[in-house]
Amino acid sequence: MTSLFTKAAFAALIGLGSIAAAPSIASARDMGVQIEMRDGYRHHRPHWQERRACTNREAVWRAERSGLRGAVVIGRSPNRVILEGRRGYRMDRMVVANRPGCPILRR
Repeated sequence: MTSLFTKAAFAALIGLGSIAAAPSIASARDMGVQIEMRDGYRHHRPHWQERRACTNREAVWRAERSGLRGAVVIGRSPNRVILEGRRGYRMDRMVVANRPGCPILRR
């Protein structure tokens, strides 16, 4: 009776050992070649995320796109950029946020 249990335990060990070796054998069959070409790739973050503030040029562009002609930056703070220009025949001011993309706060 003990020899029957011994043989069954030995067969179970062999079976478990072959199951554990199966994934390594299966992965050894994949012999593919992969070529990647990354031109100008930055490892830490994409280029568009590097900007942290609204530059003067971006603020003027945003103001002119919303109808303020001849826009000039007249003030900056950590949170906003104040622009002045002409809208129609009168002088007007506009405030944009000092964040990437220069969202409009006040016209």
